Amino acid sequence: MISESPNLTIFHQKSSPSNNHTMAPVITRPGSEENLLNISSNDLLPLGEFLFIRILQANPKLRSVFGIPGDFNLNLLEHLYSDSLVNEVEFIGICNELNAAYAADGYAKVIKGLSVLITTFGVGELSAINGIAGAFAEFAPVLHIVGTSGVKAMAKADVATPGNIHNIHHLVQNKHPLLSPNHHVYKKCIEDISVASESLDTNVTANLEKIDKVICTILQESRPGYLFVPSDIPDIRVPKSRLTVPLDLGELRDPVLLEQVSSRILNKLYHSQKPSVVGDAFMTRSRVEAPFRSFVDKLPNDFVKLFNASMARNIDETLPNFVGVYAGNMTGDKSVVASIEKDTDTLLVMGFLDNEQNSGNYSQDYSQIKDVIKIHPDYVYIDEEYIMIKNFKTGERAFSIGDLIKRLDKTVDANKFLYNDHTLSNIPAKKPIVQLSLNDPVPSEVITQNKLVDFFNQYLRPNDILVVETCSFLFATPDLVFPKGVEYYSQQFYGSIGYALPATLGASRAEKDLGTERRVILVQGDGSAQMTVQELSSYIRYDIKAPEIFLLNNEGYTVERIIKGPTRSYNDIKDDWNWTELFKVFGDVKCEKHESKKINTTSDLKELCDRPKTSKVEFFELRLAKFDVPQRFRDMFT
Repeated sequence: MISESPNLTIFHQKSSPSNNHTMAPVITRPGSEENLLNISSNDLLPLGEFLFIRILQANPKLRSVFGIPGDFNLNLLEHLYSDSLVNEVEFIGICNELNAAYAADGYAKVIKGLSVLITTFGVGELSAINGIAGAFAEFAPVLHIVGTSGVKAMAKADVATPGNIHNIHHLVQNKHPLLSPNHHVYKKCIEDISVASESLDTNVTANLEKIDKVICTILQESRPGYLFVPSDIPDIRVPKSRLTVPLDLGELRDPVLLEQVSSRILNKLYHSQKPSVVGDAFMTRSRVEAPFRSFVDKLPNDFVKLFNASMARNIDETLPNFVGVYAGNMTGDKSVVASIEKDTDTLLVMGFLDNEQNSGNYSQDYSQIKDVIKIHPDYVYIDEEYIMIKNFKTGERAFSIGDLIKRLDKTVDANKFLYNDHTLSNIPAKKPIVQLSLNDPVPSEVITQNKLVDFFNQYLRPNDILVVETCSFLFATPDLVFPKGVEYYSQQFYGSIGYALPATLGASRAEKDLGTERRVILVQGDGSAQMTVQELSSYIRYDIKAPEIFLLNNEGYTVERIIKGPTRSYNDIKDDWNWTELFKVFGDVKCEKHESKKINTTSDLKELCDRPKTSKVEFFELRLAKFDVPQRFRDMFT
């Protein structure tokens, strides 16, 4: 059954002011009194400068913009060097547009806000489109700004007569040789991989509305959007006073429905004898971790069982009532499966993300659970009914997932769990971490991926950032037991190989901009690294100091070898790269900004645990057998 909230009424929830970012002479945050001074209704500034300031208002933590210059975006890029911005944000030039899209994706996830990618018309935007599709599939709020042909060139094309046409570079010709090219031809490509797209023109008022609409929609949906900026538009003057108008990111339009839904959810929990809560991916991807974790902490830890989805890992796994990572038949510990599927009467999945990878190939079995509740950004599933939060005709929501989680956090009362007798009867005893290497019949000094799992279970520290490539080791991550505060990122669902290396660049840059000095760890396969390896030069160029890169050298596409064609040439790569010398090739000849080392034995691996922290990029090449995979992956395919 599907129901929708009738008669949505508009309720504007304004962004709250922040006091951690200042920039004279124009404002950088909505609603901040100190920045409203000296703003006259007659003051004007270039549209390009306005756009970047508005972006900083939408994400005051942002200090980096990714992209590649091209002749159609140069006029826009010039405004990054205006007096109001030159010391506030840096343009990070990436080796190619696809890598730039990956980097913007990683930046958005770690900075937990809007990120920006800038490319040029046709050749640039099309190169980036795979990265944008991945950000759409995996929910990353990336604003892709494309510098296009100018409005004058477009106007000429509209009035051109047969035989008197202007085919400009980067634009494909019309199929008819006597007709003008379509300057909007590439925009068709992004219709289904973006949540908003607008083309700017000479209408000043409309342009400002379009900018706000795209930015707000990206943040509300946590997915990419597009602004197409003609090359002759950035210098148009626009009213500076518009910057005093707050960006309206609030979505609460039906507080009555919000109250009803939250009460129904809590009443189900309160009357449950064996309640379980799963932390799923939208808690992170919708950027509502703080109220979510506060809610989880308020649940009675002697009564409510806690689980993580494999693509989430956002519940503190050190809590006494944390049971394990659940992914249906892909769950490693079958007692975790039994605890959630056969010993639960009320299941609350918070941030439900439904896809093949997260569900263990749709093998999750809730048939024996009396009450199943799923919270999704667009609906709540309860009592076998879909309460639609989003009206897909208007695009409006009755309330956001953040509104709901904050309401649950505010109103939950641990004393109202009727069947809690404080005996820990519902919580399984903590088990020791499984030593997967015991399943490996190899000499003790031979490194295997099972031993690598055991290594990372010892190596990870609280608050680390772990990025894992779409490689065979990715399937072992549910067997990693995370210390408190570890953030985990991959492209597990979309699975574009090569994503993680430039995404880690973006993540590390975000970490630098935040100034929180967390370790960033990348686990990268050799086959996928060859897709995007040139971005190692950007690590050196921009002095990225945070990451530790573990390169798994197993001579090709091991995931594909296990699925099919283990000895086929199509799964081979050139496997004799001198990996540890690459940073020298990319300019750091004297090793001033990096350290590289080959890790050949388990003893070499263990030595990494006690080494002192360095300010350099650390690159470790691990030599693995061609057909070696983690135990979990082996169980899936053999």
